[in-house]
Amino acid sequence: MKTLQAYRYALDPNQIQRGGLRRHAGAARFTFNWGLARVRAARAARRRAVIRPDG
Repeated sequence: MKTLQAYRYALDPNQIQRGGLRRHAGAARFTFNWGLARVRAARAARRRAVIRPDG
């Protein structure tokens, strides 16, 4: 039988570190949204190609 062990950590950043964490989270959100937009555009283009094939 395999047992799992977990650890819990709490962050206590100072003001400078908070700013860095916020910038990091903002950049991650921007990148995720950018990638999501690309995936949605590719899926929409594929759907249009299936509905109205060229040639």
